[in-house]
Amino acid sequence: MITDILIPSQNGGFLLGALAIFLSSLSYLVLSKSSHLSRKANRAKAMKDTFISISQQSKEIPNTEATLYIHPIKSLRSLPVSSALLTPTGFAHDRTFMLLHKQPSGELKNMHIANYPSMSLFHPSLSPEATKLVIEHRKPGSLTPSGPNLELDLEPSCSELEEVKVDMHSSPTTGYKMGREANDWFSARFGFPVILTYWGGNPRAVLGSLPGRPSNEGSKPPSVLSKLLSHIPILEDYLKRDTNEKIAFNDCFPYLVISLPSFNNVSSRLPSGASMDITKFRSNIVVSTSLPAWDEDLWGSIQFPSCGTEIILTSNCGRCKSLNVDYRTGEHGKTDDVKVYHRLQKDRRVDQGVKYSPVFGRYGFLGKGGEGVVLRVGDEVRVGERLERTTRFYWPGITN
Repeated sequence: MITDILIPSQNGGFLLGALAIFLSSLSYLVLSKSSHLSRKANRAKAMKDTFISISQQSKEIPNTEATLYIHPIKSLRSLPVSSALLTPTGFAHDRTFMLLHKQPSGELKNMHIANYPSMSLFHPSLSPEATKLVIEHRKPGSLTPSGPNLELDLEPSCSELEEVKVDMHSSPTTGYKMGREANDWFSARFGFPVILTYWGGNPRAVLGSLPGRPSNEGSKPPSVLSKLLSHIPILEDYLKRDTNEKIAFNDCFPYLVISLPSFNNVSSRLPSGASMDITKFRSNIVVSTSLPAWDEDLWGSIQFPSCGTEIILTSNCGRCKSLNVDYRTGEHGKTDDVKVYHRLQKDRRVDQGVKYSPVFGRYGFLGKGGEGVVLRVGDEVRVGERLERTTRFYWPGITN
């Protein structure tokens, strides 16, 4: 079944850069096959080159609700992009930074917008050359910066950065503290000690529902034999196909897909004259389609014919009270026009795995052969597998 268009097409800008995009993507795939010792460095360089190429082709985002998003710093504002590089851990540069609240005891607490609503006052953007991440802070109700912006390397070197342990939903990883300048900048605006952490490519295990496995079965640790065989070059790539899926600072899964009809359904529930901010759903891909609202509950995958790849959808996204954050004030909403969470609870508690949370959107993984592919605004999307019944969310410690 064919949906309309993933995201409305963009006016030009891509034809002149098509060759550059192709060559950059090719280099990504070639370099990723290099020696085991240099693979991580080569892969990072190729991803960077590809991201710069696609970012420079078009700086204009269509005046439409349907687009692609990345979230460079977890829980800050979303960043709409005209193109995105597909990787097994999500879009390149999606949720690769994260803020930690330093407690008086010295303990570091993960910062999520549901608990720290003022995170909505921080706006990310890319530098013209697409190598820097620029963060702007605005005071409540303001459209102008509250002071100097913070500028960061989009892919900083970790060689001299201090390591820090990060544990999210019982899936730990090692991150890197970005240093005093970034920490002081954020701390001054939040009013308490904050540490900016970079992911650095150290993957977190996905403990939830994986492609091709029962919905109540997550990652399993590799056997001793698998670990030994993985060091044999001729077997390395084969064994990788069956390794557990990994993520960066995403909550649970690499990709989050929502549909425009479902978004419109939510907007229609608000008081007359009020409109829902689609970025509150913090998705990566918004599918524009003539199918009815909530049809995505039964999507097992979405396919991109022009790219020859797909996103395999395994889980529903159970929503939290972050939907009620008022992005204008940086506080939990106090008026009916921003209290979306409770409106969805009336009829969208449709997953027994998260039976107390309303469902909106589907989580997914990159299909085989998709690594290094560039997804662009205007690419066609099709509903691939259609499920006979809805899935049940699974993640140890989250599942009801």
